[in-house]
Amino acid sequence: MNERVLRLWSTVRAPAALLLIAIAFSFAGANVVRGRFAMGDFKAFYCSAKVTLAREDPYSAAPLARCEAIGAPAPLFVTNFPQVLPAPLPGYAIAAFVPFALLPFPAACVAWLVALLAATIAAIMLLSRTGLGDPWDLAIALTLLVVATSFPMGELPPVALFGIALCAWAVKHDRVWLVGIGIALSLFEPQIGAAVALCAIALGRRFAVAAVAALLALGVLSIAAVGIAGDLEYLRVVVPAHVLAELPSVLQYSLSWALFRLGMAPPLAMLLGRLSWVAMLCVSVWFARSPLARRRPEAALLAAPAFAVVGGPFLHLDQIALAVPAAVWLSVRSERAQWLRTAALIALCVPLLYVFSIIRLAAMLPLFAAWLGGAYGRSAIAGLRAALAAIVIAAGIAAIAVAAGTGSAAIAPLQTLPSTLPQASWSAFVAAHYAMTGWSVWLVKAPMCFGILATAAGLVAAARSTAS
Repeated sequence: MNERVLRLWSTVRAPAALLLIAIAFSFAGANVVRGRFAMGDFKAFYCSAKVTLAREDPYSAAPLARCEAIGAPAPLFVTNFPQVLPAPLPGYAIAAFVPFALLPFPAACVAWLVALLAATIAAIMLLSRTGLGDPWDLAIALTLLVVATSFPMGELPPVALFGIALCAWAVKHDRVWLVGIGIALSLFEPQIGAAVALCAIALGRRFAVAAVAALLALGVLSIAAVGIAGDLEYLRVVVPAHVLAELPSVLQYSLSWALFRLGMAPPLAMLLGRLSWVAMLCVSVWFARSPLARRRPEAALLAAPAFAVVGGPFLHLDQIALAVPAAVWLSVRSERAQWLRTAALIALCVPLLYVFSIIRLAAMLPLFAAWLGGAYGRSAIAGLRAALAAIVIAAGIAAIAVAAGTGSAAIAPLQTLPSTLPQASWSAFVAAHYAMTGWSVWLVKAPMCFGILATAAGLVAAARSTAS
């Protein structure tokens, strides 16, 4: 009987996975379409490159606003001038969008979606060949955090995910220069890519040469794109302004957000967030120098993103998605506390805040939990238990959040940013639409925070047990 069930499952698992992915994407896409925000982030990236081609400042509000207000077929994103969506990209990332900026916006959207799809598929295959298990299980693990959140908006995580997967595969197979290419791609999410680059440097001289070469190449590309003055503006003005603009956003999972919500002044909350990120970079380097990383160097490149998303000054689901491979690696490789590893993975892969924002996704929550629980808990009964636990926990949190309220209301922007920065407009938008002051928001975010902390703690425990 069991053999018959296994044969049936092996036959239907690929169509079942594709169906789950398609339904999740359609629900997320429909939500974006209703808000007329389709490919919104991509338009900001596209316009930053367009502005750069016109020899204007891509970090300035006026030229970016003019480009974003240009009409596009529904439901593609169009702003109402002078509203503007910031594109807080480093110079090398802006340069990467220049080829897309040469196309009409609708054609560029199609080209970028194809690139995101190719990057995601390539990342899944590389992760599978690095030892992270079945590609369809990986695809399900990445569906909500990567496909559903990134594709409708045209966001960057699939590119960075491909870079991390390429790094891990290349380190395992001793393809040194492919490590450099992977690092360059991971730096599309700079706070994650920095951790990956440091870990590669810590692994040894050969990989350090590739990492330094990648960093130098990106530095030259940044100077060519926006000049030294533009690079300094990005570091000294744009990044702090964007962190400040997002500080009240309910979409943030950062330490700075938590400290600000607890009443700390914004400058101190941002400073402590930055210091926590630096501390976790140090933990990443320690892990890369551990006996575990010497035996399995690919583990260091997978672990770096998981450490980088603990705390920090700025943390969206974009960055958290890149910690999923490390959680999968732990679940596949570790026999100890398997239920804890699986619970952490499910908590990461099924973000309740996102699911509750698109209520039709709630019906899919037990399906994702059952798939991941069965695959990484290594039994069908583990999948059923995971689905039941997900239903009970999600229903309990939802009931409390409804009863207590989320405190959703417009608030005043934290402080006035210069009107020449696109972050000034964005700060007002965040304060008007993304502020939730109710205590129940902490409860909704709690499973994701558990997933982040449990994954990082599991990696530390694995390194320490290998050392001892």
